[in-house]
Amino acid sequence: MSEDRLFVGPASSIAEVLLDQNLEKPLDYSIPPDFLPLIRPGFRVEVPVRGHLLQGTVFLIKNATDRAVKPLSRLLPEESSLPEPLWNLALWMARYYCCPLQRTLKCLTPPSIRKEIRPRIVQQVCLILSRPDAAALCSQLRIRQSAQAAVLEAILASPRPPTIGQLVHGLELSRSAIATLVKKKAIRLEAVSEEDLMEADFFSTQPKTLNPEQLSCLQKIDASLTSGQFAAHLIHGITGSGKTEIYLQAIQRTLDLGKSALMLVPEIALTSQTIERFRARFGLKLALLHHRRSLGQRTEAWESLRSGGVKIAIGARSAIFSPAKNVGLIIIDEEHDSSYKQSEEMPAYHARDVAVMRAKMEKAVVILGSATPALESYYNAQIGKYILSTIKVRATAASLPTVRIVDMKIAMDRTGGFTHFCQELLDGIKMRCETGEQTLLLLNRRGFHRMQLCAECRHIVKCPHCDLSLTFHREANELRCHLCNYLTSPLKECPTCRSRSSLEFRGFGTEHVERSLHAIFPEVRTLRMDRDTTRGKDSHEELFKQFRAHKADVLIGTQMIAKGFHFPSVTLVGVLNADAALQIPDYRSSESVFQLLTQVAGRSGRAELAGEVILQTFMPEHPMLKLAASQDFSAFYERELDERRLFGFPPFCRLIKIVFSGPDERQTSETAARFRQMLLEMAPQDAKFMPPLPSGHPKVKDLYRFQFLIKTNQVPLLSELIAALRLEFSRSRKISILVDVDPISTFF
Repeated sequence: MSEDRLFVGPASSIAEVLLDQNLEKPLDYSIPPDFLPLIRPGFRVEVPVRGHLLQGTVFLIKNATDRAVKPLSRLLPEESSLPEPLWNLALWMARYYCCPLQRTLKCLTPPSIRKEIRPRIVQQVCLILSRPDAAALCSQLRIRQSAQAAVLEAILASPRPPTIGQLVHGLELSRSAIATLVKKKAIRLEAVSEEDLMEADFFSTQPKTLNPEQLSCLQKIDASLTSGQFAAHLIHGITGSGKTEIYLQAIQRTLDLGKSALMLVPEIALTSQTIERFRARFGLKLALLHHRRSLGQRTEAWESLRSGGVKIAIGARSAIFSPAKNVGLIIIDEEHDSSYKQSEEMPAYHARDVAVMRAKMEKAVVILGSATPALESYYNAQIGKYILSTIKVRATAASLPTVRIVDMKIAMDRTGGFTHFCQELLDGIKMRCETGEQTLLLLNRRGFHRMQLCAECRHIVKCPHCDLSLTFHREANELRCHLCNYLTSPLKECPTCRSRSSLEFRGFGTEHVERSLHAIFPEVRTLRMDRDTTRGKDSHEELFKQFRAHKADVLIGTQMIAKGFHFPSVTLVGVLNADAALQIPDYRSSESVFQLLTQVAGRSGRAELAGEVILQTFMPEHPMLKLAASQDFSAFYERELDERRLFGFPPFCRLIKIVFSGPDERQTSETAARFRQMLLEMAPQDAKFMPPLPSGHPKVKDLYRFQFLIKTNQVPLLSELIAALRLEFSRSRKISILVDVDPISTFF
C-alpha cells in the first residue's frame, strides 16, 4: 500500500463520509490540506471507491482512524451542501424517524442538486426597433420575406418576449428567419433562465384591513417575531376567514426584520393560487418548490434561497427543507392535511412536525392554520404548547353555507333505482347554470367503474401484482390498478367460469359522474380534476385557471378540490357518497371525514352570494355527518377526544407502525412476528405491542405486507432500539422494513 494512502500522525484530519449508496456505515478518507479550511459536516464530496468516483456527504471530522485511507478526490460546489441548520435537522430526523442518515440526507437534498444539474438557459427574442418601426418593417417583409414578417408579428402580438423555441415550433419555421432579423438589428436575443420565464406580471395588491379577530391573531404573531424566540401559533379560522391575509402580513413583518419565510401548502394544485397572491402582494421573485418542476428549475430555486437572493419559498411537503438563510417564519397552511405525511418510504416524516422542530432549532415562529385542525394540534393548543387564535367570522362578512343531509335510500326509492344525484342536487345544479353561478361535485374515487366482476360466479378482476380490484377507465378503455399502475383491457370472458355473458361493471368514479351529468344536462360545461386529469406538468394550474375564468359550470373532482381553493362564483357544493371513508377501520376515519366535509363545504358562498351544501349519504343519522353539517368543531373535538382517551390513542400516547414487505407471504409474516418478539423483550414496560396483521393493502407490487403497532410515550428510546434491531434484520435483503413514527393511518 502506497505511503499517501496511510493515515500517519495526529496533525492530519480524517473525514467520515456517508456515500449516497445504501451503505449503513460511513467510510474514512484523509482530507487534503487545501480542503481543510472549507470542509465541515454536511459538505458534499466525491471519493474513490474500488476504482470509481462516488458522491457522499461528510458526516464527521476526526483526527485518527485505525485503517489505511485514501484522500478525498473533490469537494462538490458549496451550493450542494446542507447549511448547518438543515444538517442539524437531518440528524434529528434520522434519530426520531428511525431512518438511516443517508436516506434522510437524500430526502433533504433535491436530486437536481445531487446530480449537479444546472438551470436551463433559454433565449428570448426582444425587439430593438420601436413598435411602430417594427410594424412598418413587418409590412415591407410580408411580400418576399414572409417568415421574417411572421416572426415580427408574433413578437408584436405577444405580451412578453417569446423564446426561440416558441417561435420556431409555434410558427413552424426555421431559425434562419430569426438570425436574419438579428443581423438587421431589428431584434436581439437575450439569455434568461427557465425560472425567469415563469415570472409574470401581476396587479399589485395592498394589505387589507383586518377585522378584530384577524388583528388580534396578527398581533400575537408579531410579538413572537419581534422577540426573536421560538413560538408555535395555531390559527383555527373557519373557511373563508381570511387566514391567507394574516399569512401575507406576517411574512411582510418577517421580511422587514431581514429574515426569510417558508410557506407550505398541502397540494401542488394550490401553489399556483398561492403564487398569484404572493407575487401580487410582494412584487418580488419567489422560490417555488415541488416535484412537478423541472430539475433545472429546482436547482435555481435551491441556489437562490441558499444565497439569500430569494427570501420566500412556497411549495408542498418537501419545501420544509428549503435552504433559506435566516429563517424567521414557517407557515403550514391546512396543517391537518394528510399529504404532509410521507408514509410510503423512509424517513416517514410529517412536514408539520418537522416544521415545528426546525423552528425550534432556528428560533423562528411557526404558524399552523386550518379550519379543521388536527386533533393533536388543537390539543397542544389547549394545554398551552401552542398559542391559539380563533377566527369565527368570514373575512368578507359572507355567511357560512347552509348544509343539507340527504338520505340516498329515499332518493333511490323515488327514482326506482340507482342514481348519482338526489333531486335537490339536480335542481340546485340547474338553477346555478341558469344564474351563471358554479357548482363543485366531490367524489373521492376516480375512474369510471370501481371493478369488473362476473355476476355468475362472483369472480372480481384483480391486479395480478396487488390485492386490489382493477378500476375501469372509460376514456382509455382500460382496467388500471391504482396501486402499481398495472394496465390491461377489459375482460371478455370470466377466467373462472368461462362465461362471456355475465361480466359486468360495478361501482362508479368521477368519470362516471361526469358522463351521467351530461346525460341529464347536455348543455352543462364540466371540468374534472383528479389524478387522471392532472398528470401533466402544469395541468393543475390550467384546470384551476379555466374554472376560475368560468369556462365550466361544474367542477367534478376528488379530495384535491376540497383544499383551500377560492372560487367566488361557487355557490353549490354536492358531496356524493359522503360516508364512504367512515367504513375504514382506522381510529382517524371520523376525523378525516369531518375535515374533508367541512373543508369542501367551505368552498361554497365565499363571496357575496349565499352558499349551499348537499351531503348525500346512506347513513343520515351518523353523528359525524351531523357535526360536519353544523361545522361544530368544538363538539367534534370533545367527542373525538373522549373516544381517543377511552381507547388510548393519540394525543394520549404516541404510535409507531412497523411494516414488513417481502415476496414470500409466510416468510414475511414470520419475520414480522420474530422482530416484534425481539423488540418486545428489549422495550420499556409501558410500551404496548399490537399483534402482527396483514396491512390494509396486504399485497402491493408482488410484495406481501404485514405490520404491527406500538403504543408508547417513549419514542426516542424505542426508535433507538428499533434502529439497532432493524440493522440486524436488514442483512436479509428479501424483507424490507419500514418504520413509521406517528403514522397518519393505522390500517393501510
